[in-house]
Amino acid sequence: MPAFSAGDLAAFHAIYGSQILASTPFLLLKFQKSNVSPFDDYNTSTMLLACFIATLIYISAMVIEFKLRIRDIECPITITNVAQLSAPLASISLAMITFPYLAWFLLAIWIVFFVKMAIESCQEFLSLFDKSDQISRETKTLQVNNNNHVSPSSDDSPV
Repeated sequence: MPAFSAGDLAAFHAIYGSQILASTPFLLLKFQKSNVSPFDDYNTSTMLLACFIATLIYISAMVIEFKLRIRDIECPITITNVAQLSAPLASISLAMITFPYLAWFLLAIWIVFFVKMAIESCQEFLSLFDKSDQISRETKTLQVNNNNHVSPSSDDSPV
């Protein structure tokens, strides 16, 4: 998977932020006529909490990704995948309050992307384990070869 440029990340940021901002007026419109707070309804408060947690995860993953890019360290695919999955989940959880049928459809699409990205992340972890296993075998081979090539000095010989 190619690395995303700073412009791509800024575009992701803008799209996800605008989705959350666009859903706010719909939430206000839904609860405008009623004398009930959105936090009084269990389902609504749960969706708002899910949105808050998903947004925090998204921000954390993006900060980690930006810090790694600043230090010219290759960002693992898993961190990028977490960021790309948590922001839409925040939007979907807000849509679940005002447009439940649309949100269920979007959640089904989100699950497909989740499975795809989970497979990519597992493949990355497996390749990292293979690399570390190969490095440890090479290190052991070098240690064994170094121990076998040590010859006794002439002073220690019994003859």
